[in-house]
Amino acid sequence: MNSPRSLLDVSSNQKAFKTYIKPLLNIELLLVLYILLFISGFTTQDGYLFYNEYRAMQIILLLFFGLIACFFQRDKISKGELVFFALVAVGSIFWAQPAFVISELLLAYLLYKSFGLLQYRQLASKLLVLSSLTMFIELPLALWDYIQTGKYAAIWYPLTWNIRVYDSYFLLVSIFAVWLYLTNQRYRYLYLLFLFLAFLAILLDAGRSAILAYTLFIVTVSIFYRHVRYPLILVYISSWLVYLSVNYIANLNAVRSLGMDSQILRVTTSLRDDLWMNAYQCWSKQPLWGCGFYQLDGYEHLAAHPHNLFIQVLSETGLLGFCFLFYVGINILKRINWQSRSRYFVIAALSAVGVDMFFSGVHIYPVTQMVLLWLFVFLLKNPEFASDSLVPSTPKNLIMTLLPSLFYVVVSLWFIDLLVATEVFLSEVPFTPPRFWVYGYRL
Repeated sequence: MNSPRSLLDVSSNQKAFKTYIKPLLNIELLLVLYILLFISGFTTQDGYLFYNEYRAMQIILLLFFGLIACFFQRDKISKGELVFFALVAVGSIFWAQPAFVISELLLAYLLYKSFGLLQYRQLASKLLVLSSLTMFIELPLALWDYIQTGKYAAIWYPLTWNIRVYDSYFLLVSIFAVWLYLTNQRYRYLYLLFLFLAFLAILLDAGRSAILAYTLFIVTVSIFYRHVRYPLILVYISSWLVYLSVNYIANLNAVRSLGMDSQILRVTTSLRDDLWMNAYQCWSKQPLWGCGFYQLDGYEHLAAHPHNLFIQVLSETGLLGFCFLFYVGINILKRINWQSRSRYFVIAALSAVGVDMFFSGVHIYPVTQMVLLWLFVFLLKNPEFASDSLVPSTPKNLIMTLLPSLFYVVVSLWFIDLLVATEVFLSEVPFTPPRFWVYGYRL
């Protein structure tokens, strides 16, 4: 017969398991682990080949999620997915250089299947925000160097990604930080510290799209959540004050030592009008189907994408592809519980992401794609935001039940062939903006 003490020990062990161990036994932490590699600056490749490394790891992780969804959870196919694959099949006949567009569309499909599998875990979001604080360890050294030389360089970033990747990353993680602060989580001051440092880094990079998106997000949240209004506004203003002060001191030193003109605000150039006009000219050739991947061969001095998700989808996949994007957007809005007070936070987050996508190329990078995936899991599957009215139908047709497995096999074979045939980790490549492999020339 068990003694009361032994029963108490078993009960305490079970409680400890549920409290400390069980939260760690979930596939969502695999996605967080992938992002932690980015935070730590992990790479085994020289030059810019680490981009391919993160793309390959992304594909392997998404294929693993897809495997679980299709074969272990008996995932069902939807009519929308059938239309999607029909669009890919027919569009490949009309698109120029279809391998680029097909690869990106199939990657989007894997992200969609992963979204269906993943569940929101607050622990994962906390790890994401708190771990991201370590990225700012060398920022004071970069600021000191800027003050001394008058030239700012973002050499404190763990990897030599395009700085816009970090700007968009900080924007996305700031959304989690604000929610954790807003809901009175522990270590609230750390979330405010992240917001301050994240916006300061964006300002130093002169990331205008991220600045607009961050500002819109903070303003919207401050309007609808009065109990956090003043702390958020204070942090926002503090970032601006530190940024302006550092710039002013650095420019004064530059004038004294080098005779340079004083310039308080850092600026960047923009070719958005040229990019968008280029995309329009490409789209006008085939308005219905689009022109596929269009930049590398025909426009050598422009980027490999128009720095606008919506224009990119329209120009590359035509009106049909854009209608499909519109359909996805409608389904996202249907998933939101518009009766909840938390809807204002969702509006703020989606508006910020929309602004950033409208002016930047965040969606083409593997890391930011994975953070966006987690953000949509957070916004659309968190009980605070999600609507309970949508219950997915379960078709009884055997063919519709088996199709997901067939599609998964086809998609897997496509990416396995890319990994093997394109030799993604070999030799140097021209330096142009990234697309799928470094930097679009592998396909």
